[in-house]
Amino acid sequence: MLKHVCTLNKRILVYFFIAVSCLTAMPSAAKNIHTFVYIPAGSLSDSLREVANAYAVSFSSNPSLIDDKTTSTLIGDHTLAQALDYLLEDSELTYKIQNDGFVIFPKKVVNDNETLEEITVKGIRYSLARSRNLKHNNKTISEAISAQDITDIPNTNLAEALQYIPGVAITREAGEGRQVSIRGSYPDFSLVTLNGMPVLANNDSPMDSRVQKQRDRSFDFNILPAELFKQIHVIKAYSADKIAGGISGTMALKTINPLDNEGFKFVITPELGYNDYTGTGATRYSSLISNTWNNWGVLASVAYTNRESLEQGANTFRWRNIAIEGADLSALTQSQAQHLTQGDYIIPRGNRYSVWQATQQRFGANLSVEYKNETTHVDFDMLSGFLKGDRHEYHLYPRGDQSTPIIIGLTTIKDIQANKNNELVYARYENARVATESRAQKIKTAYQQGVLSLTQQVDQNWKINAILGNERSKYDIPFSNKIYTQGVSDVTIDYRKTPFYADIKYSENLKNPTMWQMHHGDVEQYNSNSEYTFAKLDFQYDVNSLITLQFGADWTLFENKMNNAQQNDIFFNEIPDTPQQLIDLPASYVSSQNAHKKQQWLKINTNEALKLYGIDPFNVQANNFLITTKAEHIKEYSRGAYTLLSTEQEKWEAHIGVRYQSESITSYTQAPYSPILYSLWLPTFNGSYFINDNWRFRAGLSKNYSKPLLNSLNFDGSNDTPSSTKYIFNSNLKPYLSYNSDISLEADFSSHSSFNISLFYKDLEDYIVTTQAPLFEGSPPTTSDSQLLWLSNAETAYQWGAEVSLNYLIHNSDWGINIQAAYNKGKVTYYDSNNGTALFKKNLPFLSKITASSMIFYDHPKFNFKLGAIFRDKYLVRAGSLLLDENETGFMPTTYWDASVNYYFSNYWKLKFSAFNLSNEQERQYSNSTLRAYNSTTSGRTFYLGLSYQY
Repeated sequence: MLKHVCTLNKRILVYFFIAVSCLTAMPSAAKNIHTFVYIPAGSLSDSLREVANAYAVSFSSNPSLIDDKTTSTLIGDHTLAQALDYLLEDSELTYKIQNDGFVIFPKKVVNDNETLEEITVKGIRYSLARSRNLKHNNKTISEAISAQDITDIPNTNLAEALQYIPGVAITREAGEGRQVSIRGSYPDFSLVTLNGMPVLANNDSPMDSRVQKQRDRSFDFNILPAELFKQIHVIKAYSADKIAGGISGTMALKTINPLDNEGFKFVITPELGYNDYTGTGATRYSSLISNTWNNWGVLASVAYTNRESLEQGANTFRWRNIAIEGADLSALTQSQAQHLTQGDYIIPRGNRYSVWQATQQRFGANLSVEYKNETTHVDFDMLSGFLKGDRHEYHLYPRGDQSTPIIIGLTTIKDIQANKNNELVYARYENARVATESRAQKIKTAYQQGVLSLTQQVDQNWKINAILGNERSKYDIPFSNKIYTQGVSDVTIDYRKTPFYADIKYSENLKNPTMWQMHHGDVEQYNSNSEYTFAKLDFQYDVNSLITLQFGADWTLFENKMNNAQQNDIFFNEIPDTPQQLIDLPASYVSSQNAHKKQQWLKINTNEALKLYGIDPFNVQANNFLITTKAEHIKEYSRGAYTLLSTEQEKWEAHIGVRYQSESITSYTQAPYSPILYSLWLPTFNGSYFINDNWRFRAGLSKNYSKPLLNSLNFDGSNDTPSSTKYIFNSNLKPYLSYNSDISLEADFSSHSSFNISLFYKDLEDYIVTTQAPLFEGSPPTTSDSQLLWLSNAETAYQWGAEVSLNYLIHNSDWGINIQAAYNKGKVTYYDSNNGTALFKKNLPFLSKITASSMIFYDHPKFNFKLGAIFRDKYLVRAGSLLLDENETGFMPTTYWDASVNYYFSNYWKLKFSAFNLSNEQERQYSNSTLRAYNSTTSGRTFYLGLSYQY
């Protein structure tokens, strides 16, 4: 049935493309530029502010001219000029409409010395109108966030500004947003552009369960401050004139430009923050200065954050059937002892209490130089920034035989209890193993980008657009070092009351240094570098008043390199004349770990302690131990060319195009170095039908692709891979393909209230999975017991969903609500990565069936308030026999609450207050489809108080 649906989907795309192409010769009228407004009778000052909100502009006036005047009710569809004519009809005032707003002045000539005060309309209503206009002016189904949303929606970085968009979900790290998913898809399937060119910058997670040192194609949004950006456009339906490569959508980011505001502008916003877990203050600073001179403008903006973070929780090494040996089981029943020795129970391994602490500095700076006249627009943007910090993690856990608490020949198991899934949810051990782990790690992501763009109106019919850019990002872990200690204690592990957060008790004083022995250490270094070079040239030709033709080409070079060096399991008892007991370390190297709410134990100054054993903690190469290295190098060339034909009718508009894309991908760490080569034709159609002045229907049909994931280009087995399994590189690997169908119904009920509902379907082909590789000349030698595996485009998948959003502002009131929700369903067959066989069909990675957000707000010219909640449903991260311990892993549902308050003392001063994670939400990661506990953490509530000055 699914194959028939997929085939039908493709046929509809082709037929619709041909049919609408024939319609482009039909006559057309001018596009409707009216806006529906409802402004109740009141003061002229408030009415003009409402008009500015409705049309998303600012206005200037001498306040003494308008403060004592009133107006009648204005309702209906009007242009900006018509609305102003009505409001000023009985006054002695007139107006002048400029690029970004309008000026109010007496009908008599204004004296040059008369002061006009600019009233900058930047409230919530303005934000909604601005975002709505950005969305309406785009030719495809999309969502938009304006600069005011970005800075006023509670956020600590760019990712969190996106979570109130329908169908957008984020993942979090230490309480902050990090990765972004569009329509529930894998973050790697989202293309990110910044100032018109594709970009990539990676950070990582300090947690093993969230995958440290992860190289992927997803942009980590926690790297750059939100204050540097004026617009985020989430494009969900693809059009041929856009850069291809994101089958779930494109996030187009744009930094602030000087000509966005005429004249001199200066903004500075210092903020102080507090987190109830760290108990320390945080600081945030942002500033902007810009000026314009006739056609020229220069802008510089900076933003800096310095904060501490702390996540704490409980986690396991996953659960496994383990046959217990060498333990005294005499206190148990005969049946319990038999099940334990036979390995019938699924036992949680390495039950840890953990603390992740970090200091973090985030810095971003943007320089923009802009020139614009009636025919030419030149814009040079340079963006630079870094995210760096020191991370420490401390764990307390049983680390005995097979990562259980058992010390062979010493431990007694006094009592156990299993649940209906045969999982050991309670156990009490005497004379059991207890261990600690202390880790020190430094990280830094550096980001630089320069983009030069040109728009030239050659004549009445021809326009040229050009972009040339380069982006570099570098992620370094100069050191990541661990020290392990071990001791003996009675241990009780209990999951019965709190399945995702074990209650673990120890009989010994864990802060007594005499109970701990030094065991071993690990030393590691890592770095990953990415670079994009990009060029794009577009031509636009207005054939006549009815038809516009666009065509152009783009070229991209992407390169990524990674190097990793490790020295693991350096056992201290093999190094003579060194401390073997914790008590033998200098007292300054040992301190108490008091941050965890359940237990306290001792932590070690890892780097200083390693030096006592003759280990250089900052240079792996200087140590006389076995070094394990891994290096990867990928280079990609992309070339694209497109044409797009557009027509606008009185009641409808259509945009029909096709793109040709050619790719070459070479992995220099997978011999032979045969490049992956492919070329694609990507047809697109996007159309709108104007039902009336308030209702609009949109539709889109398109084909798009996403490149193979970076780990697919350096294919390797997992830690549990059988020794008989061999992996080879597939030089015929192709990209993921997506055939997309989108429809949307949009409505504007008033100047500020709007409603939107969207439906979409994606037919995903050439989905990459692990399969058995065919034997051919040059294949590695195999035996009857060995298997040859590779990654191939062997699967198909599907996804469909619905999205709804409502912005409603209560008439004659300053109150309003914003509600959005999305439903997603999509499945793919997962394969066993150890033998290449199909296992089962499950949800697509990262797909949450339901995501939703709601916000209630109060918006007054002097004061506004927001309270928002963001819900994300359960989702899996990966599935299949990746490890012996689980068939899938993912995250449980979460609901985050945020709030913000802004009070305007004047047009220049604003007091800001923001609160994040008010419920101190628990991030619960599960292991296996039976939802076993894997990792559960909380990060505390965060508050910021700031004062903003704008001139």
